[in-house]
Amino acid sequence: MTRCISDSKHASATAWRRWALATVCVLASGAPLAAQRSDSVAVIEAAQTALRAISTRDTALARTVFLPGVQLIAVMDPAPPTASPRMQSDTTFYRTLPGGKEKLLERMWSPTVLLFGSVAQVHAPYDFFVDGTFSHCGTDVFMLVRAKGEWRISSITYTAQRSGCAPSPLGPPGR
Repeated sequence: MTRCISDSKHASATAWRRWALATVCVLASGAPLAAQRSDSVAVIEAAQTALRAISTRDTALARTVFLPGVQLIAVMDPAPPTASPRMQSDTTFYRTLPGGKEKLLERMWSPTVLLFGSVAQVHAPYDFFVDGTFSHCGTDVFMLVRAKGEWRISSITYTAQRSGCAPSPLGPPGR
């Protein structure tokens, strides 16, 4: 049995909540609706924390939501037929993130959440800016697991396209 709920009840305080109308699908869990909403908010907050860590180049913040061994996988869209996904380990990510001088901003909106007991998936469109200039857009897919009562990210896979991006409902950066 699949049951989907809209999580618009929580769309108030922060910018992502104002713009995000999360759809939550729970497969045969039988969990109460309040628990489903609570979990959906928690997994979206974990994904937002990861984006905030990237945007602020804060590895300590990233470590609060990433499981050890997290994988980051980029897929160019459209990808040439011979292209392979770019895979980055947590070790490389933690080493390279704080080194740059450019100001980064990654924003997602309209997340969709799938809950499967202690496993969750969030996918959402995003845009990415470097020093205030558009770089690329795509779709972020976060895989999460509940570890010691907290939702932690086990992997992030994302598409990256440099053109043909729909305008963000968040408007230009800095709003």
